[in-house]
Formats: sequence, C-alpha cells, structure tokens
Amino acid sequence: MRRRIPTAVAASAAALAVLTGCSGTGGSSPAAAPDAFDPAQAVTKAGKDPYAVSVAVTGGPSGTSLTARQNLNTVYTGHREQKAPDGSTLEFVDTADAEYVRGHDATGKWLRTPRPAGPAQIDFTGFTPLLLAQGPAARKGMEHRDGVPVFHLSGHLDLEQGAGVLPALYQTLKSKGVPGFDLDQWIDAQGRTRYVEQGVVLDGARTVVRYVFSDFGPAETFAAPDTNVA
Repeated sequence: MRRRIPTAVAASAAALAVLTGCSGTGGSSPAAAPDAFDPAQAVTKAGKDPYAVSVAVTGGPSGTSLTARQNLNTVYTGHREQKAPDGSTLEFVDTADAEYVRGHDATGKWLRTPRPAGPAQIDFTGFTPLLLAQGPAARKGMEHRDGVPVFHLSGHLDLEQGAGVLPALYQTLKSKGVPGFDLDQWIDAQGRTRYVEQGVVLDGARTVVRYVFSDFGPAETFAAPDTNVA
C-alpha cells in the first residue's frame, strides 16, 4: 500500500517560523553590501530553462523527513525518499510516464504505478512575486547562508493565493479549513529559491516545515528501476 506523503510532507501542513539565528530583521550589513541585489530584479532574471535541484524537507506534524532530486521547469521527473520517525522508509522514482515506489524491507520491490494526477515537485518560485507584492514590509534584507548571499522575504498569504503555485499544498490545507499560512523565503541573485520556512496552525497547534534547496545543475534523466529486483 502506498503511503503517499512527499506532497503531504513537502506540501501538506506546510509551515515554519524563522530559523534561529537567521531572522534577518533589517537591511544589508556592511559585509553583505558588495553582494546586495534587488529581489524584484532577481525574479525577472530567473531562468526558464529546465534544471535539476536537490531539496531536503524537515518538520511538520508527522515528523517525517524527505530528500529529493528533481527536475523543474519541465515535465516533473525525479527521485525522492521519505523517512518516518519509526525508521520506515519509502522511495519513489518518477519518470515521464510512470511512478515507481518501494518500501525498504526484506521483500520490498519496486512497484510501477500511474503518474499521480498532481506533480510531486517542490517549487516555491511562484510565491516570490506574491511576497514582493506585499511591499516594503515583506523585504527583510540581505543575509549570507552557507556562503551564498540571499534576500529574505517574509509575509502571510491567504490560502487562495497559493492555489496555482503548489496545488497539493492548497488542497491539503483547504481540506483542513486553514485560511492561510506564514511564509519566509530566501532567494539568490538568480531568483532561485534557496530556503523556505512555512508556518500554519493545524488543529490548534502551530506546525513548521523547512525546505533547503541545493546543488543546482542541468536537468537529469531518472531511469525506471527494475521492478524484478528488490
């Protein structure tokens, strides 16, 4: 049986507060000035060519973590692995015409299934213009994270605003009656999302999910695994 949560961990109950020590509550520091850039201009320069990126997702009410390598700006393909707090693991490979899944146990083999109706991709690019539209208050300033100059944007979005950006997130939160969520996003000078923190209240409790994007490169090929081999 498929326990499908990459979009449930990566997009369900999405939510976070700012990372400790990375609040970025002001303008550019003197050290950051040489690398400073206008986030609105960065967005206009964002490339439209297909590319591959790794993403790590942690947090959320279930405590399940997710790592993935995915192609964006094209038909979604990729490989992802989710780990539950009890140690169980599910692994997925999405090709252009199917999705493959397996559990990591003594008899686990790859199972070929139809591609899901909604893509499992994790892409926050569409949220950047929504935050910029909130004006100066959303611009928290330049920071350096992992040696990369990034601009920190922060705001609260109504759920309907995210309907066309991450449909799986939208459907999950709508089903739970969530009206909106907090979003912190860090973008680089190429307009690419580097970090995301989302915060939302579910069942009376605030839950947090963190996303880290890294290893940007050319689009990759994800081959179908052998369904006869565990």
